[in-house]
Formats: sequence, C-alpha cells, structure tokens
Amino acid sequence: MDIYVLARYPFLSEAKEVVRRENVRTEEILHDPIYERARDIGRQRVTDALEEGVVGGYPVASETDALMNIFSYPIARMIVASVGHPYFRGRYALAEAKRAYEFLQGESRDFLLQVARELEVAVDDDLRLHFADYLRHAPTRSQRWKLVNMPLSQGWLSLDHRELARVLQNAIQHRLFEELRDMRPPSEISNVFREEVTAIRNTLQQREMREKAEMGEASVAKLPPCMRMLLAAIQTGANVPHVGRFTLVSFLNAIGMDTEEILGLFAASPDFDRERTRYQIEHITGKVSGTDYTPPSCASIKTWGLCPTDKMDAICRRVNHPLSYYRIKGRRRK
Repeated sequence: MDIYVLARYPFLSEAKEVVRRENVRTEEILHDPIYERARDIGRQRVTDALEEGVVGGYPVASETDALMNIFSYPIARMIVASVGHPYFRGRYALAEAKRAYEFLQGESRDFLLQVARELEVAVDDDLRLHFADYLRHAPTRSQRWKLVNMPLSQGWLSLDHRELARVLQNAIQHRLFEELRDMRPPSEISNVFREEVTAIRNTLQQREMREKAEMGEASVAKLPPCMRMLLAAIQTGANVPHVGRFTLVSFLNAIGMDTEEILGLFAASPDFDRERTRYQIEHITGKVSGTDYTPPSCASIKTWGLCPTDKMDAICRRVNHPLSYYRIKGRRRK
C-alpha cells in the first residue's frame, strides 16, 4: 500500500509493518533528533483528541512527512496509555476513528473492503454487511440506523459507501480502544513526555471537578420523573428493556455517580446479578466500551415510551433533556 495512504491510516497492519521494517529502537524514537517531527505530531494528535475530539490532518508533502506521520501514531498511543485514564483512552480512540471516517468516504470500494477485512467486519463485494456486525458496530442509537429501518435479507444488510464508512469508524474506534487498554508503555515515556502527561491529567481532573460542581452532589431526590420511574421499575424487578437500562445508567453516570453507587441502586432488584450488572454499567459508562455515552434527550425518551407523561411537572414542560431538569431541580433545592 502507498506510504501516503498509510499515513492517513497509521493503525493498519501495513503501517505497523513499515515501522517494524525501519528497525528503529524505542530509545531512538524518543530521543533521536531525526524523529523530533514524529514526536511533535504525536503530541499534536493527543492534544487534538483532547481539545477538538478529532485528530488533525497533518501535512504530508513528501515521503519523509508520511513516514513521520506513521511514526507519530505509536508515539501518541504511548502518551495516551501513560495518562492511564479510561475516558481519555476512549476519547483518543474516537478522535482517530473520526479522522479515518473523513478519509474513508473518499476511498474506493475495494479499499473499504480491505479495511473491513482487517477489522474482521463481515462485508461482501456488494457492500452487504452481516447483521451481527451491524448490531456490533452500527450507530443504532440513531433512529435512522435502527435495524427495523434497514434493508435486511437473509441476514445481510445493503449499505451505501458512506454508510459502510460510518460502520467502519465504530469498528476502528473499538479496535483502537481495546489495543490502548492492553498497552503497557515503557517507563521512559513518562519521562520524555512528562509535561504532556501531567497537563492532560490536570485537564481531565479539572473537567471532572467542573462537572461535579455544576451537577452538585449526586442525589436521587433531584431525578426527573422518567428516571425515577425507571429506577423504581428496576428495583421492584419489573421488566425494563435494554434501552431503559441504558437511559438510566448513562444518566446516573452523567450526574456523577460511580460504578459502585449505581450498583448500589440496582442491588434492590430481586434478580440482581452483581457481576453481570457491573459489566453492563461499565460498558455504558465507557470503562469497557471506550465510549462514555451521553444520556438520551427527552424526545428520544418519549419515542421509546419511557416518559411517564401523567407524572410530568412544570420543569418537565420547560426542558428538552433530563440533565436540564436535574440542574434546575438542584438550583431550586439550594
């Protein structure tokens, strides 16, 4: 594959093979002036992921530029792994996947199929995706992507070029997050990039503190009617659909509850299974999946039949998101 193409997709196995063929020791990558440009781009990849949510398009005017872009990717990964924060691992994986999606939309069909094969996503030559991989990687939280709205025939779904690129974005994100979670960067990384690692940790800590200050101390008393209904249903052993559990857990996570606190609320359920529930919570909150999901809006909650319209109060009628209800309720209580 062309080195300029690999510079756009440094996570592909061929790009990793380029790095291996260069036979460069880690010490050289971290200290040799030849790789200073790669280190700078690696720092920028990480900064862009944190601040912009997508890595930038870095100049590739020559083969040397392309090579430096390819080397910048493992450097950025080592920095992210050194930060050691699950949320940031997920954010970085998503930032790389978003940039790949922008490029994939302009690639040939054969190239998309090649990427799909490497990611072990089952796609045939007619861009038909197997439903199992569709459920695994498609953004099905969006109404348009619901399985019932897609053309399904004998277990395969027909996608257009852009739709397949979007599915591959999620597959890339998942692959990169899994790799980052298992990474054990050399200790020298923390020394060479101490300033960057410390700055990112401080930024993440400050964001968490601001979010907690904005939300106030997590309190069940401030929950909107829909969340109180879902929580009561779970605690009494009622059959709550997956989308209802997702809605409640993502909301409780957003108001600052940790896994143990959410587990404590679920523990009252007659059929409570601690380990199974823990896995579900950690998947929704990003500790397993790498994606820290935002709670759905009031419109989505109503569409899913989770809004107790007979229990709506004055605040409900003013807001379009349950988090807005929670904030208003918190100010009133103060």
